[in-house]
Amino acid sequence: MKQTIHLTYFLILSILLGSCTMSQKNRQYAEGVSELQGSYWMLLSLQGQELQDNPESNTAYLRFEEGSDELKGFTGCNRLMGRYSLSNDNLQLTNLGSTRAMCPIIEQENYLMAILQKVDAFKISGDVLTLFHKNTAVATFRAGAPPMSPDGL
Repeated sequence: MKQTIHLTYFLILSILLGSCTMSQKNRQYAEGVSELQGSYWMLLSLQGQELQDNPESNTAYLRFEEGSDELKGFTGCNRLMGRYSLSNDNLQLTNLGSTRAMCPIIEQENYLMAILQKVDAFKISGDVLTLFHKNTAVATFRAGAPPMSPDGL
């Protein structure tokens, strides 16, 4: 009888501790989502290579809209648009497109768009967002102020 009571207490304690752990994971996920959404993420690097400043272009950025699945941004030359979906640390970017003005950094823009299509996860550490493809960092961004782009975006 004593053994049954001890076993019951042990099971209840295990369930309570397990639910606390799940709550912590859910809280971390919610905090990551809230940090991701609504910020302007300024592009720092692609595939580990820092971007060169170009006086003929503006800083590329992404913005994950709050309350919707819309992705908006700027490639450094053209406006970027698409959709995103989140599940834990998984991130999928779909229906990506951009306006098609010609510019001197079109190769960098095409490279950025190709990388974004492959993204499958993200991590936020402080004010730095890292996007991943198959556990490899493919792009890094820093949270920043709303950028000044020529088209008023």
